[in-house]
Amino acid sequence: MTAYRPLVLMVEDNKDVLRLNEKWLESAGFATVSAETLAQAREALERHSPDIAVLDILLPDGSGLDFLPEYKTLCDAPVLFCSSRNEDKDILRGLEAGGDDYIPKPYNVDILVARVKVMWRKEQENREKTRAALAAKTPERVIERGPLKLDILTGRAYMNGADANLKPKEFVLLFTLVQSEGRVVSQKELYKEVWGLTANDDTGAVRAQIYNLRRKLSITEYTPVTIESVYGSGYRFDRIKTKL
Repeated sequence: MTAYRPLVLMVEDNKDVLRLNEKWLESAGFATVSAETLAQAREALERHSPDIAVLDILLPDGSGLDFLPEYKTLCDAPVLFCSSRNEDKDILRGLEAGGDDYIPKPYNVDILVARVKVMWRKEQENREKTRAALAAKTPERVIERGPLKLDILTGRAYMNGADANLKPKEFVLLFTLVQSEGRVVSQKELYKEVWGLTANDDTGAVRAQIYNLRRKLSITEYTPVTIESVYGSGYRFDRIKTKL
């Protein structure tokens, strides 16, 4: 079996820096997907689910700092800022905005690789804690609902036998909905369960993750299971009853 290669999304407009980073990260065992603009980053996030993002701040079509809230609704992977803005106030701003780490330019590429490795180890630890927390909530190791299967111990979901490649928050969201099958779960309840926080008026994160679930599980009106939006109330996971 081929070892899993964690995927790093790199958003950097300097082609030489981008190619060098790709080479070193891939030689260290990571897979990479690259974008030179925020528009390309959005397109990449439509096609891929990165495990870590390396994000520049000064980009041709906007600021990586301003993009971060949008990124967080599309993906729950940790973010490492790399920027020529290298004063202490800039680093603090990046971390306070929600970045998980910050490397000022110019930097040694060995340091970049080392920081990414540390972030990946922490991410693996967080995922293991998430799996343990879910396992404590149900005696079932595997939950099956029609063509959908959730493996609680590995944190993986399968639709018709195909791995949906869900990220931890996506898996917790799906688990929460499946455990409440047939019942409408409010956005606030989902936000608290998945993010561990009290929801504010912005429910964009929940909507984005629901969109990701439907896309990754290929859920349509014709599939045997559905994640239904109930206007003004929340979401409901259910199995579609076959008409006789």
